[in-house]
Amino acid sequence: MSSTSIRGLLRGNILVLTVSRIIWSLSSAIVMPYLSLYILNLGGSKPIIGLVNALGNLAGIFLYPIGGYIADKAGRARLVGFSTLLYASSFLFFALAPDWRWVAAGLIYQQLALFYMPALNAIMADSIPVGVRGRILSLMIAIPGAVRIIAPYIGGLLIAVYTLRPAMRIGYLISFVLGVLVAAMRLRYLEETIEGEGIGRDILGIFKAAYAEIAVSLRWIGSHMRGYTALAIILILVNSIVMPFWVVYATEVIGLTPYQWGVILLIGGVVRTVMSLIAGSLVDRIGAKTCMLIAFAVAAPSMILFTRSRGFLDASLIYVALSLAGVFLWIATSVLLADTIPRAIRGRIMAALGQGVGIGIAGGGYASGFLLFIPMTLGSYVSGYIYQLNPTYPWIIQSITLTAALILAVWLIKEPERAEA
Repeated sequence: MSSTSIRGLLRGNILVLTVSRIIWSLSSAIVMPYLSLYILNLGGSKPIIGLVNALGNLAGIFLYPIGGYIADKAGRARLVGFSTLLYASSFLFFALAPDWRWVAAGLIYQQLALFYMPALNAIMADSIPVGVRGRILSLMIAIPGAVRIIAPYIGGLLIAVYTLRPAMRIGYLISFVLGVLVAAMRLRYLEETIEGEGIGRDILGIFKAAYAEIAVSLRWIGSHMRGYTALAIILILVNSIVMPFWVVYATEVIGLTPYQWGVILLIGGVVRTVMSLIAGSLVDRIGAKTCMLIAFAVAAPSMILFTRSRGFLDASLIYVALSLAGVFLWIATSVLLADTIPRAIRGRIMAALGQGVGIGIAGGGYASGFLLFIPMTLGSYVSGYIYQLNPTYPWIIQSITLTAALILAVWLIKEPERAEA
């Protein structure tokens, strides 16, 4: 891909969203991989880690339909900008937390503020031309990913120098400042992609109308994306079981330090950045479904192998394979959704299904949607108990699920004959 073609693809809203992701990447990835250790340091336990994540996920159910409705009826751009400012303020809960309950409150508030995600996903899909969605999405992962490669390593280094709690507080304060900058950028430069009809100022009426639209969204999903939705719900459930415990398993069972885990995330980030460019082109060329199958085939055995890791080298090689699979799955599912959902209802459908789905590791994007929050909440809630029962169980369950997903995707996933604009 030439520099000219890159300049041609990265313009307008795509450029604004990519730059804002770069800024987020400078801060959020410093602290995010170590959140579970932070909860433990603030007096939590393994089940508390699961409970805190579950409470955050549960909060997202309530306002996502509102976000999707407003995005389709009144427009996307200003909703994204103002809500980003609310989301940025959530980092103050984490930075000032005297115990794990403040972290729980912060996650709940954060998920409530994230009701703008359907609008963000919709404006992104609206702004990407048909036929190059894989390549553009790969650029939107690769460029911020290149910046965030070093961030988890910096987080591990800060912890090694300042100890866990002070390092996390510094990281969250950085996230707050940069979040305010991102909000200002989105308010100033994002361009509207639909001509909204308006929603008025009757808050109660907006809630009623938005929740009434859920039935319409579910009927459309049942007719057009039933197979994908079933697969996404299963994957999100199991992803939520394994996601909070990567760093805990790495430090407690494999015996790595937070600094060494940061180095592994650094290596995984390099692989994810480079391979995302290749994955995006492959999705455009051979199709989303085929790339999903490739991702499942690589990830399923890698999850089991992670539990056999005996040191830094083993864990690094396996995490590289998982990073590769995660890139393929996220880009493939994102393209599938954008190609299938019509622009006029994209906000409401993405409020239900999110933008894509991963394999339960960091990187790619944020899987969200009110249909996904219930299994996500359940998975998060039981994750601590499952891990406490046997630390290898989350990865064994994930490996079995990914193997089943590979088989089910063959006949459940349907690509549209003509991609939606």
